Amino acid sequence: FFFNFRCAIFSFMLRLTLSLAAAVLLVDAHTALFFPHPRNANDRFLPDFAGGKSPDTPCTCANGFGGPDASKTGCDQGVRSGGGGQPCLWWSQGCSIGCPVCATAAGGTTPINGSPPHSDKLGFRTRYCNDSYPLPTQRLPQWARTMNLDAPEGSEQDSYRFNPWRAPGSAPVVDPCGQAGGKYKQTPVGGDSVYTTTPLATMGDLGSKTLRANESDRVTWTAGTAVEVQWGIRYNHGGGYQYRLCPASEPLTEECFMRHPLDFDRTKQALVWNNGTRLPIQGVFVDQGVLPVGSTWARNPIPRVNDDNIGLQYPDDCPGPTGASGLGKGQHVGSYNGCMQFKPPCPQDDHRFPWSTDGSGQGACSGDWTAGVISDHVIVPKDLPPGKYVLGWRNDCEETAQIWSNCADIEVVAP
Repeated sequence: FFFNFRCAIFSFMLRLTLSLAAAVLLVDAHTALFFPHPRNANDRFLPDFAGGKSPDTPCTCANGFGGPDASKTGCDQGVRSGGGGQPCLWWSQGCSIGCPVCATAAGGTTPINGSPPHSDKLGFRTRYCNDSYPLPTQRLPQWARTMNLDAPEGSEQDSYRFNPWRAPGSAPVVDPCGQAGGKYKQTPVGGDSVYTTTPLATMGDLGSKTLRANESDRVTWTAGTAVEVQWGIRYNHGGGYQYRLCPASEPLTEECFMRHPLDFDRTKQALVWNNGTRLPIQGVFVDQGVLPVGSTWARNPIPRVNDDNIGLQYPDDCPGPTGASGLGKGQHVGSYNGCMQFKPPCPQDDHRFPWSTDGSGQGACSGDWTAGVISDHVIVPKDLPPGKYVLGWRNDCEETAQIWSNCADIEVVAP
């Protein structure tokens, strides 16, 4: 969860000491469902969010996309237009694998931190429950990691071992449709834990209770077919994701969504740029060490670019003070070019990612990639009864103890 704090001040803090820069880094991952258009983006129709602009953290017109003033003026959002408003500001924080609840769930007033030397990063070498709650016995295979790929399992340098992606689906959530601002108002959590109050929601609201269906956004799916879904990055903390369904007639609980996970068509993952250009890619799909047992999760295909080397297995490969400093120095699987975590999926990414307008690095398909969306096709079960459903998208982060969640409205019809 360490990105907008950096977004607001990184450009002029970059020349200060590395230790101060490290403190700035810890903001939030920020991702969102873009298609089907989620309930979490219903505020995109309000004047303050028209055309992709935003009073706080813009989910579309930002990070170099639309120019330095885009958050105030709006921009041509392209394929990301369905994610206008604040869908990237609905998430759960302090959520560790095998724990019964997230650290923010109770709405307390005690600060929530990670452990040194990155105590400002939520989940860094930290688990938010005691040892009476055992770690999952089955966890993510090492080849499916997105962060620090070379660190031995359970070692000190395995800095993200307690975070959600390390056992997909086994960390709790505060709400399966996300919590506005990622916390209750009174809970002190650093970084970009913000939310602009609107007539639709305020900081701390639970998505499953507060957000209402927008019938104009409801899409129709036919049972037995593969249908396209898309999500996008605002700030990248690695990890992976799953799509699930819950009948609209039932309470929107995590248990309901876990009963109806959707399979992927593994041949159809693609990157789609904001101008509509599409590049099919070979996705990484995981069905080991996941919940629900027997379901499939997809790895985030966009490699995270580290901003510092704290907690890395090979810190000398990413010397700092920025992610660009590791160019050409990486000699290990988990430090693809020093600071980039794995090979980018598009051939035009030359690893020379410029620092964009709000201080976050991104390449053609790496880092905090806001130039497009990740497209998948999910399979609607052929025996799924016709009716109205809520689609749940759950993004388990690896670098932080955070889970992004959005919900959208679906109608399933018979073939």
